[in-house]
Amino acid sequence: MENNVTEALSGIEIALRESIIMSKQEDEFTVHDFITRSQANGQILSYDAADKRLRRMVEKKLLKFRLIPIDGNLTRVYSAY
Repeated sequence: MENNVTEALSGIEIALRESIIMSKQEDEFTVHDFITRSQANGQILSYDAADKRLRRMVEKKLLKFRLIPIDGNLTRVYSAY
């Protein structure tokens, strides 16, 4: 019985850890976050322009990204290396 409880707790811990990993961290941002910050600085960017700029920065190894589910869609979240 105790082993089953330990296994169940381990499963819950794994699920909780995975949900934290699959959420946006403080140092990560999306294309929409980038657009919002750019607008606050007086620069107006379309989604496509912002997306292309961030993807180029990934190619140049200035940023890295990972995919996480946000509102049911896989979304790129960017961060520094």
